[in-house]
Amino acid sequence: MSLSEKSDEEISELLTKFGIKHGPIVESTRGLYEKKLARLMESAAVKSSPDKTFYREEEEEVTYITYHTPVRHEAYGDS
Repeated sequence: MSLSEKSDEEISELLTKFGIKHGPIVESTRGLYEKKLARLMESAAVKSSPDKTFYREEEEEVTYITYHTPVRHEAYGDS
């Protein structure tokens, strides 16, 4: 099935699958998205190889803390 025969929803799903940020699929944008998908699908077909292993890296959760210098009060330390 060619891209022109796919529904707008199917085109949207393919764009998301290939990591292409996109807006609504309408008559004025559909041709552009079909061209992008065709190029990506063609290059993906050439690059894929069953003997390669791909790894997915997970994002590491980072927590930032702010250090504040302790406030010194003159009355407490001077006895």
